[in-house]
Formats: sequence, structure tokens, C-alpha cells
Amino acid sequence: MRSVLFFGFCLFALMSFSQNNCKYAERKLKKIEKHIVSGEVDKALHLLLKVENLCQDPLFQASVGDIYFSCKDIHKAYRFYLNSYMLNGLKNIKGNSINNFLKSAYKTGNYSVFNNVVNNDTIMLKINLDTDLIRLLKKNTFALNAKQDSVLFNPVSLNINSSQDEYFPSMPINSDIIIYTYRNKDLEFQDEDFYIARNKDGLWEDPARVSSNINSEYREGSLSVSLDGKDVFFASCHRPDSYGGCDLYYASLIYDTLWSKCYNLGPVINTKYWESQPSISSDGNLLFFVSNRDGGYGGSDIWMSKRINDNWTEPINLGPSINTSSDEATPFLHYDNQTLYFSSKGHDGFGGFDLYVTELNHTGGFNKISNLGYPINTHFDESGLIVTRDGVTAYYNSNMDDNLNIYSFTLPQKNKSNPVAIINSVVIDSINRRGVKANIVINEIDNFVEHNVSSNDDGVFACAIPMESHFSITVLAEGYDFFSSNYRLKKNEYSKNIEIVLNRLNIGNKISLDNIYYEFDDYSLKSESMVEIEKFAQYLIANHNLKVEIEGHTDNIGSESYNIVLSKKRAKSVYDALINFGVSFKQLSYIGYGYSMPLMNEDSDDARLKNRRTEIKVTGTYE
Repeated sequence: MRSVLFFGFCLFALMSFSQNNCKYAERKLKKIEKHIVSGEVDKALHLLLKVENLCQDPLFQASVGDIYFSCKDIHKAYRFYLNSYMLNGLKNIKGNSINNFLKSAYKTGNYSVFNNVVNNDTIMLKINLDTDLIRLLKKNTFALNAKQDSVLFNPVSLNINSSQDEYFPSMPINSDIIIYTYRNKDLEFQDEDFYIARNKDGLWEDPARVSSNINSEYREGSLSVSLDGKDVFFASCHRPDSYGGCDLYYASLIYDTLWSKCYNLGPVINTKYWESQPSISSDGNLLFFVSNRDGGYGGSDIWMSKRINDNWTEPINLGPSINTSSDEATPFLHYDNQTLYFSSKGHDGFGGFDLYVTELNHTGGFNKISNLGYPINTHFDESGLIVTRDGVTAYYNSNMDDNLNIYSFTLPQKNKSNPVAIINSVVIDSINRRGVKANIVINEIDNFVEHNVSSNDDGVFACAIPMESHFSITVLAEGYDFFSSNYRLKKNEYSKNIEIVLNRLNIGNKISLDNIYYEFDDYSLKSESMVEIEKFAQYLIANHNLKVEIEGHTDNIGSESYNIVLSKKRAKSVYDALINFGVSFKQLSYIGYGYSMPLMNEDSDDARLKNRRTEIKVTGTYE
């Protein structure tokens, strides 16, 4: 009997102690709420930390969850909402707090809890869900299902990572350097600067600040490096020449680590709004970036501008298949000029920023987007994805470890881009061997894809094309002969060095059009011939006082008379096509030589291939 009384006394004392604790904690909670209303958030959170575990009453636990949710500490908010829910269901989580409980469950990756609460608690039938939560219902269902279909993922933290923030990586196509954004969170003014590290034997050497011509006393936020690593496009904020907030800038490499002065891209690209996170295409003719300017779908959207004659066109919004009412960020167009990766908070995903992929199609639009899947994407923020030339090695940044770090991983097969090779070329003068500045067209013959690039003052240019491609190069340079030739990449040929020698324009010069093709034993032009004929037409229109003769040549199969007629008809086909492209008939004449002027006298398949050709002879000029 005595032991029973003692137990009862202890239980009563414990209950009294608990009630007293709850009364004390509830009084402090009111004081905490006053601190928050007054804007004294740090003081409120410091006091809350002392009392949050004193009372296990479900209503108190839900109230603590409300405070943490209002202070944007989603993980702690979820913990206390869940405590309340486990004690008494939704009965003590009132009104909008139920919405916040479910949002915190989704945003912390607790998709099953979200699903159980929505589907199994009768109180859910009586409340009004806000607009955000209605969207989250669909997202949570996606996350719950997609998590069951996880992909292989083994991220590797780069050895340049620190206890500070490293994010937004960028690389040239050879992946020998990485340039990224660094932020020191310990400083009162958390400045952002660019750092560069070089790869040696698979490890990154100690990073160093990028040139002061790019880094400044202002914030530098994100950067995109060109194919060859000699040009950068980047964001910087609040500079004296800014059009408002953050703008996009450009700089070029002068020598080794010395960069030119940077230039604002001007009012066509930059506005009074926020522009950031650029991505330049491998041919340098497309610029993707992020902006919250007018004309979007809400939040920050992805925009694109084309470079035409060294001028950027008015940017266009990528549209509702990419952009949502929430935020999109960090676009990256792969070197294949087709596969676009980006991050978004608005599409179906796992919470925060997720990574997505889509492809540019032949109509200029984008195919259906695809989430990269779990566990690449999580309830944390994943963004800043770039993919190397092999199409499978990827780098991105995530805040999974409390701060932002850069990781590498291998993309799943379904999300990879097309592997590419790099064409490194130089255009030189045939006499003095100096570089020639020229306009170049690289045409993927099998894919009917065209790349327009320019050589620099040293005659150098580079281009990325698919592995094992059959391609042509056409060169237009003032004062020089038209140049065209075709090439083929071998299997596993990741790069090709090509020297293009231009002859100065002189009467009597001969130009071989290597990419003119006819139907077998016929004079009808194949469709793939039109690319080269159009480029040659542009050359003649630019040199409008030039007169040329179109020469048709055949191999030694067939009679002499037959080959003369066939070669003349083939030359006439080219003549007619040039006229259709706008060339004046005054500039043109044509003739068929049959087999009378072979390049090779051997009787072999290779010789016959070289002898079947279309040549252009410069015959003079006219006024």
C-alpha cells in the first residue's frame, strides 16, 4: 500500500512539474512572438532554443513549429509539427499551420509523411488548401513515385571545396581548368569572386583568384567560359556602368592568365532588372541567361539571345515548357549545341532547385523536359550543372552539406548528351603564312547542321562537332579565293587539327568545290550540294565584279563524247543553282571538259573519285 501511494505521489509531482513547465514555456512563447513582431529574430530564436523542449503539449509543439516556419527554418519547423502530429494528429495544428506542416514535410524530403497526412487524416477533408499546397500535392506524388525509381549516383566532392561556398562551375571543352564562384560566409559582406584551378593528373591544383580585370570590389556571381577557354561571359552586380542590379559582362584572354578589360554587354541584354547566370553556346552564337525582367512567367526565367554580325539580338523567353511561375536558374547548353540542362523550383521535383534536361529540336523549340531523378535531385538545392565533351561526366553544386560545394558524377544513360570532338583550325595566307581573319561555316553533312564561326586575328578558330562526323569547312575571307573542303573524323578521334591555306584572289586561280554531289550517272544535284553552292553564291555576291567559269570534269568510265556532254550538263546545273541564289549571270560561264583534264592518271577507284569534280576558274572582272 505504501509503495502504491509513493508511486501516485511521484506521478502527481511529475504531472505538476510538467504543467508548470508548460505554463512557463507558454509565457516565454508569447515573449518570443513579440520579439519576432519587433524584428528581433535572433533574440527570439535564442530564447526559443531554451524553452522549445520544456513542454510536450501538442498545441505548444505546433506553436514552436509555426515560429520556426515563419523564420524559414524548415527542418526545425517540420520536427515540431511532427511531434504535435504524433501526439494528437492534426487536432492541435490549426488552420494555416496544417498547410505549413505539409510544406515542411515536402521540403525536407518526408514525402511519405506528407502522403499519409493528406490521405489518412479526416481533418484534411475540412480545411482549405492554399494555392502553393495544391501544387505541392502533385509534386509530392511525383517525388514519392520517382524515389522508387532511383538512378545510380556516386558524387565525388572536388578537392577545391572548403568550409565556405564553391558553386557555379565552368570549363572549356578540354576540361583542363575549372572556373567557379567562391563566397566567404564568415565575412560580414559576403563578397563573391571567381577562382580558377588547373587539373593535374586528375586532381585540381590549389585555386587562385581570377584576374582583377574580372574580379572587382563588386560582386561577381556566375561565369560561362567559351569552347577554347579564351572568352568569358559573367555576371557582376552594382558596377558603375550597370543598367541596374546585376548585369552580364564579357572579357577575353590576352595571354596566359591575363584577361582583357571587361565590357558590359549593353542595353539589349541588360535591363534595370536582374540578369545573371550566362551560358554561351560552343559556337559562340547563342547566349542563355537568367532574368526577372518583364515579360516572363514569374520569378526568374531563362532567356536566349542570338549573335548576328557581332550584335546580340533582343532576348526571347524560352517559353512555358521551360519557364514556370517559380524560379528557373543555371542554364547550360552542352557543346553539342542541342542538349540544355537547367535547374528549376517550378517543375515536378523533389523540393528546392532540381536539375532538368531537354533538347533543342529542329523547329527551334524544346522537347519535353526530364527530371534527372533521385538521388541526383533531393529536397536540397541542386543547380549549376555542366557536362563535359564526353556527354556523361557532369559537375554541379549542392548544399547537401550545409554549405555549397561542387561535385562530379556520371550522368545516367537517359540524361547524357551527345559526345563531341573539337576541331582546332588555323587559316593562313599561302604566301606569308600569317593568320587570316575569316568567316567559316562548318557543315555536318550527315545531319544537315551548320556552325558559323569566325577566326581571330591570328586565323585561329575552334568548333565542336559530333564524334565520327563527316563534315565540310567553307572559308570566306576578303581578298582571297573561296575555300571549301570536306573531312571525316575517325572512331575515337576526339580532336582534329586542320591548317587551311588560302590563296590570294588572282585571275587564273582554280577553286575546287569538293562538296558538290550528283546523282549516279546523272547531272541532277543532290540536296547536300546546296549548302556549298549557297556559300559560293554568297562569295560571288560579295565579290560582285568577279567573273568565273564553272568547269565540269568526269572520270574515264564511258565514251569521250558521253563524258563531255555529262560534264557540261553538270556544270550547267551548278550555274543554274547559283543564278537561283541571286548571282548575276554576267559573272558566270560554264564548260564541260569530260575526262580531258584528270588530276590523277591511275585507273583506280581513288583516282576516279578525285577526277570526278567541279572546279571554278577565276577568269577576270567586269565593271
